Amino acid sequence: MYETLTLDNGRLRVVVAPDIGASVVRFDALTPEGPVALMRPGGAGEGDPNRLAMYPLVPWSNRIAEGGFEWRGQHYSLAVNLPGEPLPIHGDGWQRAWKVEAQHESELRLSLRSWQQPPFDYRAELTYRLVDDGLAATLAVTHLGDTPAPYGVGLHPWFPRTVDVCLEAAAEGVWEVDAKQLPTVWRRISPGEAWDFARGNALPERKIDNLFTGWSGQATLCWPRRGVALSVISSASRYLVFSPGAQADFFCFEPVSHCVDAHHFDDPSGHGLVVLASGESHALHFRFQYSTILSLPSLKRQAEANCVAATMARSRP
Repeated sequence: MYETLTLDNGRLRVVVAPDIGASVVRFDALTPEGPVALMRPGGAGEGDPNRLAMYPLVPWSNRIAEGGFEWRGQHYSLAVNLPGEPLPIHGDGWQRAWKVEAQHESELRLSLRSWQQPPFDYRAELTYRLVDDGLAATLAVTHLGDTPAPYGVGLHPWFPRTVDVCLEAAAEGVWEVDAKQLPTVWRRISPGEAWDFARGNALPERKIDNLFTGWSGQATLCWPRRGVALSVISSASRYLVFSPGAQADFFCFEPVSHCVDAHHFDDPSGHGLVVLASGESHALHFRFQYSTILSLPSLKRQAEANCVAATMARSRP
């Protein structure tokens, strides 16, 4: 068993496991009818972050090809860190124990010191804070090595996938991927296509594990039959959507700072990586705002209606 810490402001409750990658175990709205899960809840005693509700991504997001990368004339190897996954993925922050720096009734501040994976030598800080009907999170990384290094951060939430769930998250384009889930070609989103989430859309029937660019930093997730909506607001300009397909009971919507495998692009900084010299920091901010379907503004209600229509259309024989 591992220790968990609970934040509770009377409206929301979040349970965090600092020793399990600073993961959120569960995030619930507290209603008169009882707790309502806003992220996929982790099971009691579950020690795998990929079976919990959310974890941080630092010092990079998603996969890095070829088991490492060249950086300023030197090759840096990175160990494979997930069984069944041939490439290093998501950095090391999600697999390390974090230190509790401060805890209050509705706020928790955690830190991590990591130097085991050159060129990454850093201190990360993660703050979870409940404010009214929202969970605010800030993830910051400070480089401590002598040689500058490229950093990226993000969050990896897991959400319940239901037959009626819909996603509104306008984007300019998406990266197609190969069999290793590495980016191949960037293309613009065509209005009305299955991956056009600009006005709200159902999730695709088949597997999706792709990065979207040109995001405004605002998204809405709706579960109409549950009467639940969750707005996601972030300073990130990219997001990933992952789900194995319609048979899965989860999907992931991940706000991130950089493209998948940006370390191998000719211009890593142009694809979101931030080069930090010693003592320099980079941070992203996130907010998950709970509401009921009936309390959504008219524009959001229309997006939800679009999602319901799309879902019904796909379910017809």
